[in-house]
Amino acid sequence: MTKIFTRTFRVRWAELDASSTVSPANYLRYLMETAWDWGDAVGLGVNDSQTLDLFWVIRETEIRFLRPLRHHDVFDFTIWLVNWQRVRGTRCFELKLKDGGDVIAQGTQEVVSMDVKTGRPMSLPEHVIDRFRLENPRVFPFERFPRISSVEAPYVMQRQVESMDLDLYEHVNNAVYIHYAEEAVAQAFFAQEWSPAKLSEHHLAVLTRRAHIQYLSLASWGETLNISTQILDVKDTGGSRYVSMTRADGTPVAACILDWELVDRKSGEVRPLPEGLC
Repeated sequence: MTKIFTRTFRVRWAELDASSTVSPANYLRYLMETAWDWGDAVGLGVNDSQTLDLFWVIRETEIRFLRPLRHHDVFDFTIWLVNWQRVRGTRCFELKLKDGGDVIAQGTQEVVSMDVKTGRPMSLPEHVIDRFRLENPRVFPFERFPRISSVEAPYVMQRQVESMDLDLYEHVNNAVYIHYAEEAVAQAFFAQEWSPAKLSEHHLAVLTRRAHIQYLSLASWGETLNISTQILDVKDTGGSRYVSMTRADGTPVAACILDWELVDRKSGEVRPLPEGLC
């Protein structure tokens, strides 16, 4: 039984986006796969959780992208528990290239254990948590999702939840919310006359450097989400955007902060922002 779990991945072609690097959503898919394999290794995997009438809900995820992943890269994904209190725990994770050990990404995630029958948070027995608990675990800097005031005229788009967005619990998969957020930002750039095609013509790419997501309620098939985005910060080579996702009645579903940077599409070197792109 290992309390620090590592799984090895090789980047597949289908996991790349238009910038020829792994899309941010796929990092969260790697995280989910690793977390379930970790659970299997300590007797708390998918089947064990179902036997206990238990499921897991992600409340918050922050991930920093330190270098891109490209096709055929082989890397280790390592995950460990930082703390657990009653129904809520925090785990950290790190990705490193298999060859050379360069750090690719690091992050922190907060999870809650839920009762399948009641749909309410469920306490776990101490002997179960002891399978994961470490003494003096390594911790990455992590701040709670900030309270952000909305602006008068954010960019707003609508998105209907499709069947392809759902997980086996018939809720929107955690990784899909990053797709929603990045699409909203791309649409906002398009409204400023910087479409993906125009960026490509100028040999530029917008890369996400940090994603911080707060999951507030579960979205289901057929729901229409209002997704709005506003500028939080602008720098010489990038910026930060806030993305809010709500239902038509205003019920919050998720919120996301994306820190991004403009880079040369081939070399990956940072480039100054052209006029109108922010």
